Amino acid sequence: GLQVNQNPLELILQPGEPLKVVCSITGTDNPNLYWYRWTPTDGFKLMFSSVGVGIVDPENVGDLSSNRPGLLQIVLESKSVTDVGSVVWFCAASPHSITDHNESCTKTLRDEKCFLSSFEG
Repeated sequence: GLQVNQNPLELILQPGEPLKVVCSITGTDNPNLYWYRWTPTDGFKLMFSSVGVGIVDPENVGDLSSNRPGLLQIVLESKSVTDVGSVVWFCAASPHSITDHNESCTKTLRDEKCFLSSFEG
């Protein structure tokens, strides 16, 4: 089956420190890949999505950026994190295309048994 592995799994960062998380997928050929951010106030929010190698939309959000170096890998990084408080990032993979991101967030996480791992920053 489809598996998502996030490295490192846990990361405790001070503001201003660099961040790099690599998410690797197994069990599928060319999945759509996503980064979701969870905060106590906003809940789940889709931040980055990728439909193929070298394509991430958007490329940057504030001080964070994401890139997809290979079919089965997506990277989240920042030269200097500014997020304070409890933020959990989730890497998600979907073997097929999802057209409506707003719907897919709830649907993916609740119904379709999305494969998630998390870390706090």
